[in-house]
Amino acid sequence: MSDRARMAGQVVFLTVALAVFWLAFVANLTADDLLLGIPAVLLSVGFAFFAIRKLPIRFQPKLRDVVQVWRLPGDVAIDVIQVLWVLVRDFAGRRAPSLFRAVSWPAVEDTPHATALRCLAIAYTTVSPNCIVIGIDRERGQFFFHELTRSAIRRMTRNLGAGGGG
Repeated sequence: MSDRARMAGQVVFLTVALAVFWLAFVANLTADDLLLGIPAVLLSVGFAFFAIRKLPIRFQPKLRDVVQVWRLPGDVAIDVIQVLWVLVRDFAGRRAPSLFRAVSWPAVEDTPHATALRCLAIAYTTVSPNCIVIGIDRERGQFFFHELTRSAIRRMTRNLGAGGGG
């Protein structure tokens, strides 16, 4: 498939996806919403098209990396309980420690797959309320994050590369 055909397919897919998301969030087909939604979708597609064509961003995840998202609901449920427990303890006068942590991160090369691993690890890990990813230091091979309460590195995050996983 030529680059032009692939790009056209991406633009069509992105346009349809953004229009569907707009309609799902608005849940309304009044003229006012459509007059605002159509230009918003077109501007978003135009920006995305420009970004894809001009910026040297390469993101190439493998299916096994993307499907790690199935672990999120369980991780979020566990973290909600942990955060609620921290809140109860805070109300009781026992302040939670601020935990800034670092674990090893071996995926330091600059390949499209390594970029995808870093992006997915940051996005997936930060979804849970107990953990906020600060960043990844590629030169030192470190994954930095903050937790309200200390917990084990999530399996999903390890599978994507943190702590020598993946």
